[in-house]
Amino acid sequence: MFVQLSMPLTDLYEVPNVRGVFFGLILGIVAFRFLSGESLRIGGAILISYLVLSLVLAVGIIYSRAPVYGTTKVILVCSYFWLLGTVIYNLVDDVAIGKAFLTGLFVGGLLLIGAVAIEFGNPIQLFRNANRFFRLRLGEEGNPILLGRHLALAITIIVTFVAVRRRWKDLAWSIPVGLLTLVYLVATGSKGPLLALALCFVITALLMMRGVMGRLSLSLLLVGLFSIIAVVGVEFLPKGFIEERFTEKVQNLSLRMPAYQDVMRTLLDSDATQMLVGHGTGDYGYFALGHDERAYPHNVLLEVAYENGLIGVGLLVTALACPLVAVIRAAKHQLEYQHRMLLAGLSAAYISSVINAQFTGDLGANLLIGMFGAATTSMSNLRAPDPL
Repeated sequence: MFVQLSMPLTDLYEVPNVRGVFFGLILGIVAFRFLSGESLRIGGAILISYLVLSLVLAVGIIYSRAPVYGTTKVILVCSYFWLLGTVIYNLVDDVAIGKAFLTGLFVGGLLLIGAVAIEFGNPIQLFRNANRFFRLRLGEEGNPILLGRHLALAITIIVTFVAVRRRWKDLAWSIPVGLLTLVYLVATGSKGPLLALALCFVITALLMMRGVMGRLSLSLLLVGLFSIIAVVGVEFLPKGFIEERFTEKVQNLSLRMPAYQDVMRTLLDSDATQMLVGHGTGDYGYFALGHDERAYPHNVLLEVAYENGLIGVGLLVTALACPLVAVIRAAKHQLEYQHRMLLAGLSAAYISSVINAQFTGDLGANLLIGMFGAATTSMSNLRAPDPL
């Protein structure tokens, strides 16, 4: 719940250190459980990969030209991937707690949607008054991309919540709320969260469904549904807004491509040592700005490849793949309906967070990867043999 509320509390109401409070609360809960005599699971492949990745990033500070930014990044990665991942991995250890975890995210998502609705009102009127440069954000300094990611997460959680409950009457409120949230998401003008939202359901269907025809049919159905929504949106949304935020910006990849090209050229020009261990954690900040400051290429794979070389990006890919392998193994088993739907929803949220990380933010800012990666893996291992 705190994850979703961090947006309005920070950007709209300017409450400081919301995520720090959330992180401290979670650590307090797991410490209480440990002191109560419950054992901690710390040996899973997902947690080991997060820890080793954090250690490699820490070593990279030594030869970085931006050690201050690098240190900050290492602290965030260690906290939000390894520590938070360990906590979530141990807390979400059965279906009942998994449902409680989902409910917290659901309530937080509804509160976020409510805060956006109170702040901006009727979305149709909002678009009527919007010019081509409009972007929905909370507060004057709010981040529309981050808001878009949280709204997309809210839609994913609503779909999962309804699927787990399996009550037809839930469609009466979930469809209007989901469509309202989708309109607000489009209003942020953020393409990455929209793409991640569409792809996460398709990829999850491919991972969870049994049989080639079943996977293909559901994937085509989802692609067709999202295509219809896109066509309807183009017809009803202001033409200037569509051109500015989507048509023109897609053509130039929102100015991301120059950063990607710079990183690729540097990687190709690197010597053997730099190719292997990179230029140092945080060094992209110096590379882009000429001094020790936060900057990133808006793609975590390219970021880690530049800063920590083949070793770092290999560890990152391994860490990102662990939850997906666990889901594939679990999907081969007979899972009860609520367990399967809960696992599918967590997988979709995880896949969406990984896709989003390829378009915005640095590794330290993508805390949802560690949180949902650990939750997905733990939920997968409840029934899967040879757990990761």
